Amino acid sequence: MGRCKLLLPWGEKTILTHLLDQWRSTGAAQIAPVIDPSNEFLRKALAHAGFSSWDWIENPSPQKGMFSSLQEASRWVGWLSTLTHWVISLGDQPHVRISTLRLLLDATRRNPTRICQPAFHGRAAHPIILPANNFRELAQSDIPNLRAYVRTREAFRLRVEVEDEAVSHDLNTPEDYAHWKP
Repeated sequence: MGRCKLLLPWGEKTILTHLLDQWRSTGAAQIAPVIDPSNEFLRKALAHAGFSSWDWIENPSPQKGMFSSLQEASRWVGWLSTLTHWVISLGDQPHVRISTLRLLLDATRRNPTRICQPAFHGRAAHPIILPANNFRELAQSDIPNLRAYVRTREAFRLRVEVEDEAVSHDLNTPEDYAHWKP
């Protein structure tokens, strides 16, 4: 995109505030964005959204990709001790419907030991919900990415079929943004 996707306009908000509001409305017990520590604009936006530097996770090696951010998150000591599941939500999917998020959360409540993942026309997508034991395993995993990790736990994966095409699409290009922007 050439700039920080989370700070792009999304309706009356930014993508960041839209995503935060979505997850807050679902009753998420804790939200902790993983960020590139050099992104001063994002740090300021998070502070403006009510986060202190104790509320976000910094990935010192963002160039290593998304899985390195997940590993940093799984090592973070700031998580509430009462959490039983973690949602791996992408910052470039603000177009996923809140009803889809709620459907996925409901599936997790009914299947607490399963990795719950939305699927659109049978194709697995994001966001993914991991039980605590799976989330904590990520910290030391030598598996190259989340997809490979989930495949090694296929017997524990529950694909939740959804009617929301957005779960299969990220905002990776200006054209994607223009297509999905409200």
